[in-house]
Amino acid sequence: MKKTVSLGVGAALLTLSLAACGSGNGNDEAQNTPSASGSASASPSASADNGKPVTITFMHFKSDFTDGVAKIVEQFESENPNIKVDVQPVKYDDYYTLLKTKLAGGDVVDVFTLNAGAQTKLFSDGGYLEELTGKPFLADFDESVLKAQSTDGKNFILPLNANPIAVFYNKKMFGDLGIQIPRTYDAMIAAAQKIKEAGKTPFALGWKDPWTLSMWLTRDMPSNSALVFNQPDFFEKLETGSAKFADNPATKVMLEHAQQLFDLGNKDQLGVDYNGAVDLFAKGDVGMMYMGTWPLADIQKKNPELYDNMGYFPYPFSNDESLNKLEFNPDASLAISSKSSHKEAAEKFLTFLASKEGGDLVVKNINTLSYVKGTDTNIAPAVNDLKPYFDKGEMYDSQLYLAKTTIDWGTPFTQAMQKMFFKKSTIDQAIQEMDAWVAKNHN
Repeated sequence: MKKTVSLGVGAALLTLSLAACGSGNGNDEAQNTPSASGSASASPSASADNGKPVTITFMHFKSDFTDGVAKIVEQFESENPNIKVDVQPVKYDDYYTLLKTKLAGGDVVDVFTLNAGAQTKLFSDGGYLEELTGKPFLADFDESVLKAQSTDGKNFILPLNANPIAVFYNKKMFGDLGIQIPRTYDAMIAAAQKIKEAGKTPFALGWKDPWTLSMWLTRDMPSNSALVFNQPDFFEKLETGSAKFADNPATKVMLEHAQQLFDLGNKDQLGVDYNGAVDLFAKGDVGMMYMGTWPLADIQKKNPELYDNMGYFPYPFSNDESLNKLEFNPDASLAISSKSSHKEAAEKFLTFLASKEGGDLVVKNINTLSYVKGTDTNIAPAVNDLKPYFDKGEMYDSQLYLAKTTIDWGTPFTQAMQKMFFKKSTIDQAIQEMDAWVAKNHN
């Protein structure tokens, strides 16, 4: 049975300056600018109120929640019988490539998801986004959230939801082995070693999906860069060519961390995808899984007992306990195409999702937190473990440090890491390889 959790989300959002994100169970890698130029000028809108049926397209990267999104859309359509929504779910790793191809080719998508920060700026700069500044449906969001998700002082996206990014753990396994919740990185590895010695799998890793592996690149590394090694502007300097990966001690630390987790993970980590990792954890034989709240609904369905008896602790990226606060990022936001012929209907869809009813449906069906004021916070029992961090405002957003990065270094870096895992290169060679790649492809 679910336990009601009051997370103080409003206060949490006020204390955080949320900007760039990675994941909807997603990859945080920077993407290239859309190639085609566009214009934000208004297009003729087809009325949704004149009795004629209107169909809008809705493309999103929450493909692991296809059924949940369908339920939200079903409720919207029941309340707006003249509007039909053609839902187009796309796996995150393919999402931005397909979206850019569609938009650049003139294939209009009326409503689509974006990550706040760098991605939104790329599409707004290209003229693909309808400006939403001052729209009535933004009234139920805290001003601080709208400001944090703005681009050049304007709002182009509706803040849909946010996620803590932390470590799920099997409470029974921890209890049986006498393991305390780790508050430092070394303590987490010691706990993993104890689990391995007991014949169990310490970490569920689904690194076949590039975004799951890139979590170390785009979360562990910026966290250590900014908060441990005092280089909050490292990625900005990387962008301008005034810094190299070799200049940043956090690069080596991140690679060491990734190698340790690889060695303590399930078999065939690079052959198991995200869903496979969730399946492994849901069986109850794995100690920990580093993830956002995305797999909660799946775990509840597959193992209700584990769902009610698992915990959640902040990922301890460093050995300084005072730095290891809760990672809390925006997930998916919604945009309307500047080229849409159905802007009125699209705005009705966003208005619904910006209402308390719509926000509560997002919480219920996607197991996430909504930015809409007053929405339900009853996500799952495990999330109750994070309540002290929300209440005290002990949170941070590692994605802020990546916001100005447009170099698509994530893909080659994951490839370099994979060679390192299989001892085909060393940590130092992986770093040299990446600096050579940036010099060749960007500078």
